[in-house]
Amino acid sequence: MVGPLLGAGPVSLTIANRTVQRAKALKERFSHLGTVFGCGYEDLAGQSFDIVINATSASLSGTMPPLPNGIFAPGSLAYKMMYGLGDTPFRIFAREQGAGRISEGLGMLLEQAAESFFVWRGIRPDCAPVAELLQKKA
Repeated sequence: MVGPLLGAGPVSLTIANRTVQRAKALKERFSHLGTVFGCGYEDLAGQSFDIVINATSASLSGTMPPLPNGIFAPGSLAYKMMYGLGDTPFRIFAREQGAGRISEGLGMLLEQAAESFFVWRGIRPDCAPVAELLQKKA
């Protein structure tokens, strides 16, 4: 996920992890693709971001990473990679902190399924109608 994000050309990418060494290792691994910072969650205090991606499994257990208040810039996107129906602590926090838009991993999950279908069947399905149907049911 880090490579494609940097391929989109952001000014910078900050990776926060509960294990700072892991965040710094990712920084080193991908720094040739753009400006990357690696840190712990506590280092995010006082910063705000246009996009905040929760790539942790915290949502599966009904928790969230220890993000500081003020992390969402005005009009920002909060993206939760794990798909699940209903509000999660991350979605609630993002809304309360003023994120401009909140999205989750349904589209990513759907596209991964389509790619697998292509690998196995040689047919690339159109995901748009399925995504629309699933959004209506969510």
